[in-house]
Amino acid sequence: MGFPLDHATPTAWVSLVEREPERLLEDHAHCELKAASSAHALIAKNPEHSELVQDLADIAIEELEHFKVVVSELEARGGRLGEQTENRYAASLHRRSAESRQSLVLDRLVIAHLIEARSLERFHLLAEHSTDSRLRELFAELLPSEAAHQGFYAKAARSLFGREQAEARIAHLRRVEGEVISTLPFSYTVHSGMVGAPSLSPAER
Repeated sequence: MGFPLDHATPTAWVSLVEREPERLLEDHAHCELKAASSAHALIAKNPEHSELVQDLADIAIEELEHFKVVVSELEARGGRLGEQTENRYAASLHRRSAESRQSLVLDRLVIAHLIEARSLERFHLLAEHSTDSRLRELFAELLPSEAAHQGFYAKAARSLFGREQAEARIAHLRRVEGEVISTLPFSYTVHSGMVGAPSLSPAER
């Protein structure tokens, strides 16, 4: 499966994050909440585009449904949802986009596309390589909607701003995303980097 990303996540990432599945699931749950919030924010900025508003409302509902599924899995493992913290990955993308931004709405659409694309890549890796059967099943179940979401945001950017302008911005922010993800430190989160990651044991390789 190909992904619209410049930097590929190594398979070793899976072996590392599945050491702490509750921490991964807690972060994932918060990611679903933030994705719903992003859809809400785009609705507020584009109320005149009725079709877009309807599609974004559907996405927000779906993200909240995923949130419930992930929280249920987290609690089934004895974990609990803690307070939301800053997502360094998403915050870095928005901060870097501001350096050359011409349209806040366009950049929000493109960044949403890239975040969903990165999530899709990570979910695919977990579904294919996790040694935890329930994690494999969970992330495999989420793959189709994640693929649809990343495609939707790119399509919406092209529809609202024209293919040429949207593609130029996608190309630029795609390079930025690759730089961001490749320089982030490792953590047990969906969008962690690999800098300073612990070593794999022979059994995990």
